[in-house]
Amino acid sequence: MFIYIVIENNELYPDAYLRYEDAVAAVKEKHKEEIEEELQWLEENPGYHGCNDIDVPEAKDGPTCLYIEKGIHIYIHKYKI
Repeated sequence: MFIYIVIENNELYPDAYLRYEDAVAAVKEKHKEEIEEELQWLEENPGYHGCNDIDVPEAKDGPTCLYIEKGIHIYIHKYKI
């Protein structure tokens, strides 16, 4: 069994998660507004790609890195319990 810990710009999220998908969902919920703004902008500006990088597969080794525009770096760490 594993737990997933989310660290955003060196700040720990208050909860731990039992599934990677739940950790990513927490990130998406916290940054919902930024994600929606980017999706809207991409619809209005075809041919461009976004800065947000949140739909990434879980890393096999080490933390999984996610990114929200404006310099928000997020790492999801996996620990065996």
